[in-house]
Amino acid sequence: MKKLILSVLILAISFNASAEHKIVSVGSNITEILFALDLDNQVVAADKTSTVPPEAEKIATLGHPSNVSMEGVFSYHPTSYISDDRFPNPTLISKLKAVNIDVLVLKQALTLDDLFEQIKVISVHYGKTAEGKALIHELTEKKAKLKRIPEKEQVKAAFLYGRGSLLMMGANTTVDHLFSLAQIKNSFDFEGTKPVNPESVIIANPDALVTVDKALRQEEDKSRFFELPGMSATNAGKNKSITTIPIKQVNIGLKTIDTALELNKHFYDK
Repeated sequence: MKKLILSVLILAISFNASAEHKIVSVGSNITEILFALDLDNQVVAADKTSTVPPEAEKIATLGHPSNVSMEGVFSYHPTSYISDDRFPNPTLISKLKAVNIDVLVLKQALTLDDLFEQIKVISVHYGKTAEGKALIHELTEKKAKLKRIPEKEQVKAAFLYGRGSLLMMGANTTVDHLFSLAQIKNSFDFEGTKPVNPESVIIANPDALVTVDKALRQEEDKSRFFELPGMSATNAGKNKSITTIPIKQVNIGLKTIDTALELNKHFYDK
């Protein structure tokens, strides 16, 4: 009897692993993971931020993750729905579960360890365990290429979202983790993302500024950053030191290590 039950369980697991799904994905890094695990042909729709890899853009037909509509999701007749907990949608989740649609809500990835956990959970859930292990191994090997810099020699940088305000990202943010990987000190150690005053900028005295590529499209855009109140008194302002990261890499994803490598190279391969 026990052998029969075990056989049934194994059969059920195998069936779930090999089953074709109709997946709705909400969260750019989650969609990115699904594509990396060769599940792209089973993703029927994703939110509008899911533009990596480029092939995902054609199915990025839902709204922003904070405003995904129930009607939009159900219009694709999904068998599986996956998101993270950054933008909770309890009403939608409840409705999906009520009609027996598979639901997977993951912890938001704020670090590489969080990302690796997402990969593990997704790969097991959809029967791609081997692919998940291979992906984590690939990322781990890439991480090992980051140049280690003694703390006293690390560049101190401040991350600004845009050129029009002093909105900085502090501790326990995705950019703070990116800086840590790249061996960069964050100039601001407060929690989260906050506006700061000119006095705080002068006291923090960053060596360099980092912003998103869309905020620095032209050469004259640089001057606008250095004209921000207090910035001219900092090392970054005096040396006109500023660089960018792709706006798509502000969140933790499969390209985070690549972005960290670029920052690492920019500041330390002189």
